[in-house]
Amino acid sequence: MQTITLAGQPVNDFSQARSMAVVKACETLTDPVIVAWKDDKTGHFAPDIPGGKGERWHDYGESNDGVLELQVADDYHFIFTEAASFDEPDLNLTSLEDNGTAFLCLNGACTETDRAKQGYFPGGGLGG
Repeated sequence: MQTITLAGQPVNDFSQARSMAVVKACETLTDPVIVAWKDDKTGHFAPDIPGGKGERWHDYGESNDGVLELQVADDYHFIFTEAASFDEPDLNLTSLEDNGTAFLCLNGACTETDRAKQGYFPGGGLGG
């Protein structure tokens, strides 16, 4: 897996770090998909694997076709795969837009804020 470090730029929060990672991933991949991520500042990561500890998020990203890891400001880490070769739609993917940049995210790697934008409500499922 290729690793790219984006350092030396001020990063205010996870959302800004993700935007930076997506823009950079678009330079390398045709259709980047976030497979897994970790926020060192808050300790949050996705997917949240039951019983998972340590670097399980990273193991998941690697074992689910992760081809590019982007490290932003030493605090945020994102693993991407390439969706250009997907044969059919994957219902586990969510299409998101962040400051005008469209990208895909595995449902398990979406943040609660992302889920709220897509119509999810606390406790799971889609709101009506």
